[in-house]
Amino acid sequence: MLVRRWLDEAGITDPVLRQCYTQCQRRVARSGHRRLFLQAIPTAARPFVSSVIAYGLVADECADTGPVQTRPRRLDAFAQTTLEACASGRSHDPVIHAMAHTFKTLTLPVSLVEGMFDAMRRDLDFRDFATYEELRQWSATMTGGLFAACAHAMGCAGSVAEMESAGSELCALAQLADSLMDLAEDLDDGRLYLPLEDLERFGVHPEDIKAKRWAPAVADLIAFEAERFTGQAPAVVAELEDSVMGPIVRVVMEHWALCVAEVLAAGPEVLHRPVKPPVAHLLDVWRPVRRSVIPC
Repeated sequence: MLVRRWLDEAGITDPVLRQCYTQCQRRVARSGHRRLFLQAIPTAARPFVSSVIAYGLVADECADTGPVQTRPRRLDAFAQTTLEACASGRSHDPVIHAMAHTFKTLTLPVSLVEGMFDAMRRDLDFRDFATYEELRQWSATMTGGLFAACAHAMGCAGSVAEMESAGSELCALAQLADSLMDLAEDLDDGRLYLPLEDLERFGVHPEDIKAKRWAPAVADLIAFEAERFTGQAPAVVAELEDSVMGPIVRVVMEHWALCVAEVLAAGPEVLHRPVKPPVAHLLDVWRPVRRSVIPC
């Protein structure tokens, strides 16, 4: 019932499109904190934002699941399907069909997802990140386009390029926090999203952390990355404070700050399991901004 109201407010009346957008919303609803984000934005923007988020989730699945040897081919096929859908305005895949409609309705350039595919291809042929700047640029490329699409859907002023640039630091810090939370899983996949220059700074050998060997130097390294997040987060909030995204960005950074604090509290366990704050704590962070959106 709620999704139908969102679709009505967004002016989406075509029955096929409504089904596709509904599938997008259901996929987002199963994705944890992204569901909280969706519930905290204006209702008329929710169908469009849900299509962008769901599309990103499906792209992630192409790059991160299934036999390793087939992932590049699957990702390339998905990228080609996306380009064809954006050109024609339709697709047999419900998520891509909704995403293509969103991009056409909002006049968004397909370049917003092309950068994401480049970043995903680097992930498939994974190489350690030498510096934080290299990691930061990759993070911004990976998620900056989708952030810009969501910001545009929510009515942010300025060009898409300006939104992509404004969100680059937010995307980089969110990726850093996510990498700390999922450090154990990423290591299992043979990926280390911590810059080699930081490991060298604290005398941590890449082979040791990849083997999940805890040491005081590893604790210092994790604390340094956590401080990088907490030290830069206020500037990110301030940069977007006066935009439509301002209240959401503030809560997003509070959300990730909780996650980073949980990582620090986990100690050696961060190398052996994903770390997540209690759901109740995340709900407390999101509740005020969700209540400000009427109707829900």
